[in-house]
Amino acid sequence: MLSYKNRESIGILIGVLTLVLSLSPYEIFYTALLVLSFLIGYEVSKAIGSELFYAAPLTFIFGSISSELGILCVLLISFYAGWKSWNFEDFLRSFLISIYAGYLLTYLLNIKAIDNYAIVKLIFFVWAVDVFSYYTGKKFGKTPLSPRLSPKKTWEGLMGGFLAGSILLAVFYGPKGLLWSPLMVAFALLGDLFKSYIKRSVGIKDFSNVLGEHGGFTDRFDSLIFTAPIYLFLLKF
Repeated sequence: MLSYKNRESIGILIGVLTLVLSLSPYEIFYTALLVLSFLIGYEVSKAIGSELFYAAPLTFIFGSISSELGILCVLLISFYAGWKSWNFEDFLRSFLISIYAGYLLTYLLNIKAIDNYAIVKLIFFVWAVDVFSYYTGKKFGKTPLSPRLSPKKTWEGLMGGFLAGSILLAVFYGPKGLLWSPLMVAFALLGDLFKSYIKRSVGIKDFSNVLGEHGGFTDRFDSLIFTAPIYLFLLKF
């Protein structure tokens, strides 16, 4: 029971802080994302055996200026890592850190630039999918979704998350929100599975224990990072 309460308390604290920062002025939000980029970059680099954690915030900075500079930064840093050790695996590790922990976070910045409340809606959507997937799966889950990647995830839990996310998008955006929901939920799920793939590949349970039972920052913000690009695309087109 104590563990359950701790999980809930930490989750609420993370949620409130995330909302406050998302509604903060652009400069504060930018700084928060830069710090998050550093933290996720550090966690991922430590997990995959790389020392280039600084590739993430560096890519975020250049990517926030323009997407073109961001991509060039990814390629140059990855090239440097591979050339320095003359090992293609180091190139790939650097590429992963730069894209995942750096470049993808710039989409959150672009969403806030379009509409200050759009980022809040995205956060609520990701939370709804995550929370309802967890509790629906815990209560009714019987059919494993992807045992090798995420043993506890079930189809029943996914359906609960899909229903909650669809309702929320319909409230936010009307009928078109319902059209968006399959893509949005799919990318929220992919973000979770992508993170799980990295963890299973290197043999760890969580990227860190800094957030208690929620794991690390990578564990907590995985779905938000993956959903941001498709959300921005839908907002624009």
